[in-house]
Amino acid sequence: MTVGESLPDARHPLPGDRSESSSSGNGHRASGNAFLVVIAETWRRNVVNVAFIVYVVLIGLIAVGSGSFSGSGSAMQPLLVLLTLIIGCRIIGPEFSSGTLQLILAKPINRSTYLLSRVAGTLVSVWTALLFVAVCNLIGRAISDRPLRVETLLLTMLNIMADTLLVVALLALFGSLTRSYLNVAIYVVLLVGCNAGQGVFGMLRMARPAIAKTLSFIPKILVFIDDNLFAGAPIDHFDRDFLLLAASNALIALAAACFAFRRREVPYGAD
Repeated sequence: MTVGESLPDARHPLPGDRSESSSSGNGHRASGNAFLVVIAETWRRNVVNVAFIVYVVLIGLIAVGSGSFSGSGSAMQPLLVLLTLIIGCRIIGPEFSSGTLQLILAKPINRSTYLLSRVAGTLVSVWTALLFVAVCNLIGRAISDRPLRVETLLLTMLNIMADTLLVVALLALFGSLTRSYLNVAIYVVLLVGCNAGQGVFGMLRMARPAIAKTLSFIPKILVFIDDNLFAGAPIDHFDRDFLLLAASNALIALAAACFAFRRREVPYGAD
C-alpha cells in the first residue's frame, strides 16, 4: 500500500453530510486523519524494510558491545545520523520524480501538512531505532555488570533526537527544492565542503596571505554554516545551547521547506 492509496478520499463524504458547515467539519477531520495516516504509513514502510531492520539490528549489536566494554553511547550518534540520511532522502524528492505526488495531493491534505507528516513519520522511524539501540546499550551494560547510568543514556538520546530532527528538517528543505535523491547529495556536499573548505583556506593563508586576506569572509561563512547545521550532538551530558540551536534551526528549515513546497509546480507523470 502506498501513502497515496491509504489516504482518505475527499470525493466520498460521510453519510448524512448535508450542510455546508458539516461538510467543512468533515473536511477538517479528513485532513487530520490524513496527517496521521501519512505518519503511520511512512513509519510502516520504513520499519518493515529489510535493509532498515538489518541496519538497526547491526547498530544494536554494536551498542551491546559498546555498553559491555566502555559503557558509553557515543557510537550511537554517527550511526543513527547515517540511518537518518538513508531514510530521510526519500521524504519528498522521489515523489516528484515518480509522478505520484499529483495523486497524493488530490487527497484532502494540503502540501504543508503532507510534508510535515512525512517529516514526522521519518522522525518516528529514526527514534524507534534509537529506542531499540538504547535498550541494547543497557543490555550490554547489564551483561558486563557496569552501572546502567540510565539518566546519562536518556540525555544522550535527547541530544540525538535533536540532532536527527535538524538533519530531517534540512533534508525536507533540500527535497522541496530538488527532485529524486538530490537532497542527501546537497547535505553531504555542504557537510564535506564546509570542513574541506576551511582546510583549503588554511593552506591558502600560508601560501598566499594577500589573497587569503581578501577572501577572509569565506571561512567565516563556512564556519557559520558548520556551526549551525552540522554542530553534532554532545554525548553523555545536557547541552541547552545545542538543543536550542538544533530546534530553532530545524523550525526555520521546516518553515522554509513548507514555503517552497507550497509554491512548487507539481509535475504530471514521472520525470
